[in-house]
Amino acid sequence: MKKNIFLKLTLAAFALTGLTTSCSDFGDINIDPEHLNEGTLDYNLLFSGVQVQTLGSNWDVWRNGIIYGTNMMQQTTSVNWAQGVFYTYNETFNAAFWDGLYKGDRGAIRDIIDFIEKRKDVEGFENDYQMGRIMKAYLFHRMTDLYGDIPYSEAGRIREGITQPIYDKQEDIYNDLLKELDEAQAAINISASSQLGNADLYFNGDGTKWKKFANSLMLRVAMRLSKVEPDKAQEWVNKAVNNGLIEQASDNAVLYRTDGTTADDSAEPYGKVFAHEEPVGFFLSEYFVDLLKNTNDPRLALIAVVVAENPDAKYDSDNFNKGNPDPAIQVGMPIGYDLNGGDWDLSKAPGYPGDNFRSVYSLPNRYTYSDVKAPTMIVTYAENQLLLAEAAHRGWLTGGKSAKEYYETGVKAAMEQFSFYENAKSIYEQYITSASINKYLQDNPFEENRALELINTQYYITTFCDAYETFANWRRSGYPELTPVNKGYPNSVTNGTIPRRFTYPASESQSNGMNYKDAVSRLNNGDTMTSRIWWDKE
Repeated sequence: MKKNIFLKLTLAAFALTGLTTSCSDFGDINIDPEHLNEGTLDYNLLFSGVQVQTLGSNWDVWRNGIIYGTNMMQQTTSVNWAQGVFYTYNETFNAAFWDGLYKGDRGAIRDIIDFIEKRKDVEGFENDYQMGRIMKAYLFHRMTDLYGDIPYSEAGRIREGITQPIYDKQEDIYNDLLKELDEAQAAINISASSQLGNADLYFNGDGTKWKKFANSLMLRVAMRLSKVEPDKAQEWVNKAVNNGLIEQASDNAVLYRTDGTTADDSAEPYGKVFAHEEPVGFFLSEYFVDLLKNTNDPRLALIAVVVAENPDAKYDSDNFNKGNPDPAIQVGMPIGYDLNGGDWDLSKAPGYPGDNFRSVYSLPNRYTYSDVKAPTMIVTYAENQLLLAEAAHRGWLTGGKSAKEYYETGVKAAMEQFSFYENAKSIYEQYITSASINKYLQDNPFEENRALELINTQYYITTFCDAYETFANWRRSGYPELTPVNKGYPNSVTNGTIPRRFTYPASESQSNGMNYKDAVSRLNNGDTMTSRIWWDKE
């Protein structure tokens, strides 16, 4: 409870911090903190704000994460938003994550760099400094995975007079991320205390957990290199394993939001969008629901609900209905339709249930993912085990378990992870049991000749509502094999292929034109959604 109260205080202080900054005559990315009062600014609260904002707010999650992300990945679909369904272009939606973290009131990149500078070489804050480095690596890892080459080495350095930072090559960024994570985790002294205390919303200043978090991030970063630099990937995977990973669910990196409210960013952002901002804006797709139903996946009851009455009522209203999670009644919405009355109108979809379709098709579960008080999963034991399963399959690990053993452990952990959702306790206890997990694994056995497909499909399922990670791992692995919506939709900008990246903000061509043009020149198809970033090698 103390941590959630602190989260509320953090958001209030973070908002005030944003108000004391100004864009004035400076570039959009490196914002001038001209009025910050360093004598009164609480840098612990600054760190907390970065932890919250790096995970997204409903602003970017709604746009990058759902309208594009989960729709492109065919976990959800929408008849209201064409962007991620038909691959149409919206500059503001593409730029939402960038704009939220590089600039504006959130400005988490500015703030984590400020925090690191204020904790560097200061006695008593040695561990806090290393935690800041790890947090910075996580933030930039998400950013570069979405956009490719980005301002990195010169970002946030307005105090040094850098108002137009260069765009570092993604390869250089990745090399530095691995270095930073390794150095920072090694430098944390688990015998020393952290001054962050409960201002650390992830681990409460626990140095051991921060080391495991850093190494688990290292594993994730290393696996991204599987297509472009497999030898380096193997090297860093083994380094991460030897350093020590998250090896049990209790060490998961999680942000708890038990006091979350729709009034601010304390709410779980996916939950806020799904339950409050647009309760019937996004339905689970036919593809996703059928994937779960066809394998008798017991998680279906924790991923989907049908809301037969008042499905459009908002979270805070008296009519809000959490719906029915019974797996037998779940029906996914067909992908690739709208409500415009033309060739793509939903009424032409096979099995169209009629005008009451909002009460028939499955919505994201309102006891878990569509709950504003749900926890945000950051990096988990389940994800680690699945990545290790792939590494083992590739022959990258010396000793340890087999790919099959890692895979089964990962699937089990992914299912048991639903115990973190307090408001779904009764559903969890009904559907996720040792017997149901074992039956699922028996009925859907690991097959070595399908290892990459099976492992990464499980990763796809367990990273639902971490759309940036789902999108990245799908591009890296190619699984699951998604069929693009290619119906000749008039405004599609990808020629009917699923996008590979997000585009830079249009303002960059003006405020940082020379560096922007240099970065765009390195993209194989220019600043478009079809260009591939460095590690996304064909």
